[in-house]
Amino acid sequence: MGVPTITQPSKILFVYLARPKISRSEMEKDITELWLLVDTLGNATVVDIITQHGAVTAATYIGTGKAEEVLAYLEAHPVDTVILNGNLSPGQKFNLMKQFWAVNTKIQVWDRVDLILAIFSRHAKTTEANLQINLARMHHMGPRIFGMGMELSRQGGGIGTRGIGETNTELMERHWKREIKKVKDTLGKLTQNRRRQMEHRKSLRLQTVSIVGYTNAGKTSLFNLLTHKKHLVENALFATLDSTVGEIYMPSLHKPVVISDTIGFISNLPPDLIEAFTSTLMESVHADVVLHVVDASDPDIAEKIDVVSKILDQLDIPEEKEVLVFNKADAITQPDRDRIAANTHNAPYIFISATTREGIDELVTSVFPRFLKSTAQPVTP
Repeated sequence: MGVPTITQPSKILFVYLARPKISRSEMEKDITELWLLVDTLGNATVVDIITQHGAVTAATYIGTGKAEEVLAYLEAHPVDTVILNGNLSPGQKFNLMKQFWAVNTKIQVWDRVDLILAIFSRHAKTTEANLQINLARMHHMGPRIFGMGMELSRQGGGIGTRGIGETNTELMERHWKREIKKVKDTLGKLTQNRRRQMEHRKSLRLQTVSIVGYTNAGKTSLFNLLTHKKHLVENALFATLDSTVGEIYMPSLHKPVVISDTIGFISNLPPDLIEAFTSTLMESVHADVVLHVVDASDPDIAEKIDVVSKILDQLDIPEEKEVLVFNKADAITQPDRDRIAANTHNAPYIFISATTREGIDELVTSVFPRFLKSTAQPVTP
């Protein structure tokens, strides 16, 4: 038994729990991002959204009354997947599934992480990316399956007895741990290969630039411009899941520089997901300079900068390596630029446009040399 498969949704019902004191604009932003995630997943339609204001309920995440409202909706409309905007506990997921299965035993209950993992699975192209996704899914789904099994045990067994759910869960948990170890061992070998490649670059005195940023900020477009490659550029979240490497020759430094494009970040990524992609993110951790690409036209620019900065902190990437690269500068006004620049808190920054090439020459000829050292002897491009 490997990672359990999940069925591609066709008709989705969103259930959105608005946390206490959330503003209407923040709520609208959250819902918009959920819609974007479903668009990125593809081949699925959001048939409706049900909202609730209040705190998380321990038993079902949403309140009992709201769960009954969702059940009534499922009875009246064709829905195959219910997606909640939070991260559900095993018990919450089990209790909701138990209620919804009264209508249709094929209805899936997903939380936000399930949705992100499904998107990851569709975009993964390499063995390494697929292994990392499998590991993330094991970490996420394992406890939920064990939790459901223990719940079945409590319902099926009497006092002092071991229910069939508990027995099956113990077997499943042991197998799950073996599967996780297998994936980690295989990923470990790939990580060692990546580490050897980075060490080889260092032995050649090659320095590295890593491109990071919130998903859909324009990282891959910038990578393509700098390296003259033609990797897929989509107006979709998580179009890049693997670390893609290229080179650019720097005449002022008399040497080539290695550039890597990494997975896009998104808000509220669980630590397990970040940990699963450690191998891919290694390029950023060991880079000499990190280009933090930001969509300058995004109305939520400050929040998304903060999301990425916090993840870079988790990866122990020093602030002094980071350069803010405000992409899509052609889509904003000069007053917008002044406002954005005033909020950089003295961090190095540059405005660029991957569409018009504005700022690209300055990035290469002025910004890179400030962070990268010249070699003693020229290297032939």
